[in-house]
Amino acid sequence: MAITLYDQPQLIAPAGNPLVFTFSSDETAQPNFSFVVELYVNSTLRLTQEVYRQFNTLGRIDVSEAVQSTLSSPLVVDGSLLTYYDMAINEYYIIVYEKYGSPTPQIQASDTSSTLYGFNAALRHQDFIAWDYLDHAVSSSNPNSGSGVTWLTDWPRDRKFYLADDERLFMGILNGDPGFFQVRYRLFDVNNSIIVAHTEAFTANQFPVVDASPQTIIANTAITQANFDDCYYYELTPRGTQSGGIYSGGGEVFRIYLDRDCKRYETRRLHWLNKYGVWDSFTFSLVSTDSSTVQSYGYQREKGVWDDTSYTYPLYQGEKVDFAKTAADQLVLNSDWIYQSVQQWLVRSLIESPSVYLEVDNGTAFEPVKVTNTSYQFKTRRRDGLIQEQITLERTYTYTSQLN
Repeated sequence: MAITLYDQPQLIAPAGNPLVFTFSSDETAQPNFSFVVELYVNSTLRLTQEVYRQFNTLGRIDVSEAVQSTLSSPLVVDGSLLTYYDMAINEYYIIVYEKYGSPTPQIQASDTSSTLYGFNAALRHQDFIAWDYLDHAVSSSNPNSGSGVTWLTDWPRDRKFYLADDERLFMGILNGDPGFFQVRYRLFDVNNSIIVAHTEAFTANQFPVVDASPQTIIANTAITQANFDDCYYYELTPRGTQSGGIYSGGGEVFRIYLDRDCKRYETRRLHWLNKYGVWDSFTFSLVSTDSSTVQSYGYQREKGVWDDTSYTYPLYQGEKVDFAKTAADQLVLNSDWIYQSVQQWLVRSLIESPSVYLEVDNGTAFEPVKVTNTSYQFKTRRRDGLIQEQITLERTYTYTSQLN
C-alpha cells in the first residue's frame, strides 16, 4: 500500500498554465481502484477529485483552474514603496489517496506533495515550457543570481526606458527566499557619476511589486527632489535573503532615464497587467483623439395641442421627442516614433492584457479602460519604415443624461 508522487510544478509557477502532478500506486490491481486527490490552497481544502489510472499504474491531475480562481491582481497605488502581492500568489499542495475494495471501496494509503506557489500569470505555450522561476527569483541559493535574474517585464533591454518625473512605474520580481527583500536605488548625472545611493529593506512574500516612481521614492526615502532634478537616469536593483545583516542573491540592474523633453501634445500613460501578473507601462506622446458615441431614447407623439376650445398645431410642439440619451466615450492614442522591438513588446503585452488603466491627474488617479484593438502586427523597420502604434480605448463609464 503505497502512493508515489513523480512530477509536480516548479516551486513558483504561473497559475494560468498547467499545474500538473503525476502519481502512481502499487495497488492498482485491486478491485474498484481509483485515486482521490485533495487540493489545499492556503491550507484550506479547495478541491476533491477522483482520478482514474491513465497509463499503467499512473494518474495525473491539473489543478491550475482551481488555483487560478483564488488569485487576483489589483492595481495597488497607495503610495507605498513595496506591495506584498498576497492576492496574486497563493501556496498550495495536494494529498493523493488510493481507494479500492469490494464491494465498497475504502480510502487506504496517502502521500502529500511539497508546498508550492501559484501566481497570477499566464504564458504562451513556448514560454511556458521554457519557464524557470529561477530566472526571476532573487535568492542566495539561486545559481542565476545577478544579472541573470530579471524583473518581470519583457521590455526590450537593448532600448532605453524613459519615465517622466510625475509618472508612475511598477516593477515586480519573485522572491525565492521569502521573508527578506531589498531594493537598491542609485541616481546618476549626465556624466555617469553617482548623485545618491539608497537601499531600502523590506519583509516581503514570494511576489513583491515595487513602486519605482520618482515621487514615491522621494516620499518614502532619503532621496530628494533636488537629487532627481540633477538626475539623468536611475537604477533599481533587487536583492533577497539576509545573512548576518548582508543581502545576497541579487538581480538585474534596471535603468530608467528621466524624460524631460517638452511635449507638443498632451501625453497619455497606460498601465496594464502583463503576462507575468505585474504592471507594464507606456506613455503615448503624440496627438490623441477623444470622441463619443451617443444613443437616443425617445418616442413620437401626436401633432398639435389643445388651446382652450381649439386644437392647434404650434411650431414649438415637437412630434419626435427624446426623453434621455447615453454617451460612450472613446480615446485614440498614438505613440511617438518607436523602435521595432518596442512596438512588438507594446502590442503583444498591451492588446492581450485583460486589465488596463489610464493614468490621470499626474499619477494620482487611475481610470479603467478597455482596449478595443482586436488584432496586431509585428512591424519591422525594413518593411514599415518609421514605426508608430495606434491604440483605441473604450472608456468604461457610460454617461446617462437627465430625463426630459
